[in-house]
Amino acid sequence: CKGEVVRVQNNHFHIRCFTCQVCGCDLAQSGFFFKNGEYICTHDYQQLYGTRCDSCQDFITGEVISALGRTYHPKCFVCSMCRKPFPIGDKVTFSGKDCVCQTCSHSLISNKPIKIHGPSQCAGCKEEIKQGQSLLALEKQWHVSCFKCQTCGIILTGEYISKDGVPYCESDYHAQFGIKCETCNRYISGRVLEAGGKHYHPTCARCVRCHQMFTEGEEMYLTGSEVWHPICKQAARAEKKLKHRRTSETSISPPGSSIGSPNRVICVTGGVHV
Repeated sequence: CKGEVVRVQNNHFHIRCFTCQVCGCDLAQSGFFFKNGEYICTHDYQQLYGTRCDSCQDFITGEVISALGRTYHPKCFVCSMCRKPFPIGDKVTFSGKDCVCQTCSHSLISNKPIKIHGPSQCAGCKEEIKQGQSLLALEKQWHVSCFKCQTCGIILTGEYISKDGVPYCESDYHAQFGIKCETCNRYISGRVLEAGGKHYHPTCARCVRCHQMFTEGEEMYLTGSEVWHPICKQAARAEKKLKHRRTSETSISPPGSSIGSPNRVICVTGGVHV
């Protein structure tokens, strides 16, 4: 087949051939993802591989908060007690079931040892908790010495993270279930930016053209695994069209023509303003 060609990740396609592998829509003028060797439009990528908010169940595009194995829109990640969003940089306390803000955490007493009066079974060793102290966590009672990290066995006396009702120390939780930043290779706690199946700290995600960070709530343009400011993507397209036009004019110039000469500047009016 013949026609105009587009270059994508060192591959070349006729524009009419560069289509979504799922629905067949045109990808040349829209955002797309590359997954398992296939190019997929944004809509179908979300349906197949997208991240849903654990609170509202809508797909998340742009900034996402990852906490305790769950993902949220920034506006949906709120204190379970006062229902207010967590201030940026504020400490988030996990009560064993929910996340609470620093102010509301002062009213929590469930993680402190309590006196047990009467028979009760330890969630760790499954033996009866007799007269003495126990710990109430994950809506269960434990011997203080039995509330341990599932992986390394260290006794959890302070903060911990649970998954599927099982407690872990922070280090082992991240090692098994954590998300690493594509740029700095460190584990991400709190706000995370997801683009093209990759994850970043918000301060590590940068536009591939201008190398500037994305501010909170700023619009992004995704092309495969690359992240762009929309204005930078428009500028790149304009430059590509201009380069293609110059190449075409040079290739069809008759002998002796000044068009395409190194000393001749070709000016194009209109185009994309950035």
